Amino acid sequence: MQKIFCGMRKIQLYGALFVVCGLGLTCSGYAQNKKTMSINFGGYVSEMPSAMWLDRPQSTFYWQNLAHNRLNFSCNFAEYFTVEAGLRTRFIFGSNMLVNPDEMSFDKGWTDLTWNIFYGNRNSFSTLLNTSFDRLNFIFEKDRWQIKLGRQRINWGQNFVWNPNDIFNTYSFFDFDYPERPGCDALRTTFFHSATASTEFAMAVNHYGKLTAAVMHHFNWRNVDFQIIAGEQTEDDMVLGGAITGDVKGVTIRSEFSAFQPVSNFTDTVTTVAVSLGLDYVFANSLMLQTEALYNNASQTTGAGNIMSLVAGQLSAKKLSICDWNLFAQASYPFTPRFNGAVSMMYFIDAKAFYSGLSLDFSLLDDLDLSLMAQYFHSTEPKMNLMLGFARLKYSF
Repeated sequence: MQKIFCGMRKIQLYGALFVVCGLGLTCSGYAQNKKTMSINFGGYVSEMPSAMWLDRPQSTFYWQNLAHNRLNFSCNFAEYFTVEAGLRTRFIFGSNMLVNPDEMSFDKGWTDLTWNIFYGNRNSFSTLLNTSFDRLNFIFEKDRWQIKLGRQRINWGQNFVWNPNDIFNTYSFFDFDYPERPGCDALRTTFFHSATASTEFAMAVNHYGKLTAAVMHHFNWRNVDFQIIAGEQTEDDMVLGGAITGDVKGVTIRSEFSAFQPVSNFTDTVTTVAVSLGLDYVFANSLMLQTEALYNNASQTTGAGNIMSLVAGQLSAKKLSICDWNLFAQASYPFTPRFNGAVSMMYFIDAKAFYSGLSLDFSLLDDLDLSLMAQYFHSTEPKMNLMLGFARLKYSF
């Protein structure tokens, strides 16, 4: 009965959202003299074959092809109201090892907006068609207030790789084919004190019905950005954190920290700490260097299994990596206006493992891009090598 009740609540929530938006669209026809309705539509289509070589302990080869379509829609249908939607559809075929229908159909949000339309499995070959709404929200904006209800991205992170402040939507650095990043089912209210200061309150419910609620205050003092966050994550941990971003002689310095204290046995448990520090510098010839360090004392058991968890993106703001101490460095350079290259490395000190990556991006036309990517993971205890290669052709509209 409880499951049925929760399902009905979810239907009612998004049903109400669509009804309100539909009424707004209808009423806008009678209110064109006040404000013209504006509609924005775009997206992209990409084709990406990939290959994976895994040496653990025997060498195994896997392959996959991913056809990816994204549709973005927004409609400003009244003076203060906007609706946004983002639909992500993927058609995958390849080795069984790389096609997991249960994982693809699992929606982390409170409302199940992810579906496997088709799945087929024969011998060692699988085919899967999956679609998901990762954005579906309603926005009210007036004066200094903004209220956003529905599936949305709440990004409180400041650093490039590791974001201890990103308690609502943690993402994986290695998932390069998802620039929009995942969303959550949330209510977010923002008050803008000035152009450089704001206070934001957000609350989100996940797939298991657990609530994450927090407040974030952002301000600028002497050309340095500060933010402070406080709240509760998935009803399991109290969270207190913040971030500082500034510039020293052309070097951008970003720092983030969060402390997580379990709600149960509050005074008898160890506080989990995540601290990241990043430096960016762009030379006169447009060469960009980035480096970042992370300390996180919530590391999982070291070993080959953790390397696979990095690729699968099984991380959170509380557990950002596979070990306590981590280092990252990247160099990127635009060789021509239409050709950019980047190399990156990550060292997991306690796990005795490392990652190296290479990406080459070619702008063939204004709306057509070709990207070649390679990722290599190595672990010594136990010994494991993992290499992935990707070739992506992407058309944006």
